Amino acid sequence: MVVDFQRMEFVLVILVLLLSSYCELTDAECLEIRPARLVVKHGDPASAICTSERPQRMGWEVTEGGGSLSGTELGFLPWAENSLTDWSIKPVCFTDGVECLKTLDITVYKLPTKVSMSGLPGQMVEGRQYEFKCHVQEVAPVNSLYVSFYKASTYLIKTEIGSHPPQIMNTTKEPTSGEYTLQFTPSRDNHGAQLWCSAWLELGEDGPQPSPKKESEHLTLNVLYMPISVTPERSLEIKEGDNLSLRCQAEGNPTPSYQWLVPQAGPTSNTRAEGSVVNVTHIARSQAGNYTCIATNEVGNSTWTVDVKVTASCQATRSIMVAVLLLQLIHWL
Repeated sequence: MVVDFQRMEFVLVILVLLLSSYCELTDAECLEIRPARLVVKHGDPASAICTSERPQRMGWEVTEGGGSLSGTELGFLPWAENSLTDWSIKPVCFTDGVECLKTLDITVYKLPTKVSMSGLPGQMVEGRQYEFKCHVQEVAPVNSLYVSFYKASTYLIKTEIGSHPPQIMNTTKEPTSGEYTLQFTPSRDNHGAQLWCSAWLELGEDGPQPSPKKESEHLTLNVLYMPISVTPERSLEIKEGDNLSLRCQAEGNPTPSYQWLVPQAGPTSNTRAEGSVVNVTHIARSQAGNYTCIATNEVGNSTWTVDVKVTASCQATRSIMVAVLLLQLIHWL
């Protein structure tokens, strides 16, 4: 007896294809569940309807071995729960002999019990890196959870500065807790700004719109930064005998203290420095030069220098001219 293996292989392939097509047809055409997907908040009611193309005995199985057929042939069969608390529930609609069956897709969700932030020191120094943590407690499902960090400037301009996408590989359906980190390097512009984190669930078109969110408390940032001079003048000209007043302005946190370096005034000083201001009365030409202000706080210091030029007064010029004329007259005589 000669066995035609090629023909047998061909027949087996045809049978597999026919069986696959039959299963698809029975699954797609025998039963239909409306809605096909449910997104239900934990503890809320849920319901769906299973329909058949022709009246037949139908049933719902919610737990394994817990289903029963209807006593009569029906075209539809409802299913309902007053309070859905089973995180892994999979209701299945089936027909007599389990010729057809359809599973209802259900997502049971729960917003976080609490969202909080930690890691804020009493003071932060500009340029140093700090780690903040967002604590999300008891949320489900975790593979739909997004966590983002936000910053609002003193002008209330909101900016997203960090995010964590869902943990797709985590298929846990029960509520879980987690920590999400942010590496943050503050600048002087962040002083007085607010920082917080937000957790929300992206549950698709069938879920609640907009996506349910929960935020942490808002933390106010206290950023220390070295003084920066904001005084625009770099040089000025003044007449001999006039009074000179210079003010040094610097922005820093904490508030800076000031020190002045000025040209030597001679044995009788007419220069007085008080904080950010230096005053010179009846300035002399010998007091021309660089006037340097040093603004200092615990973070650092910055300097600001003004080049002061002292020109001869009209009276001095007239005195020189008179002296020159007298010398000329003496020479002629």
